[in-house]
Amino acid sequence: MNDALVYWLATSEEEIHFIDAIISAYDGMAAIRRDFRLINGQAMYKVYVSEGMEDEFLDVMNRLRETSAITNLLRDDDPALAPV
Repeated sequence: MNDALVYWLATSEEEIHFIDAIISAYDGMAAIRRDFRLINGQAMYKVYVSEGMEDEFLDVMNRLRETSAITNLLRDDDPALAPV
């Protein structure tokens, strides 16, 4: 994805499949990668959000937080992601 924003999503391996299915239903909004990195003990999955779709993506993520085990969602430029 060119010009995509990068987010990191903290959830379980089981939940990422459900979340990916929901996000995939929104054509061209975002793409979740199954590779992850550990940040502060949390498995964080990389999400590419299409340019111009950030507000819609965040809206969907807020609704998913009501039913899914999402413990954190950080934009790639968030200082919380900086190495210590």
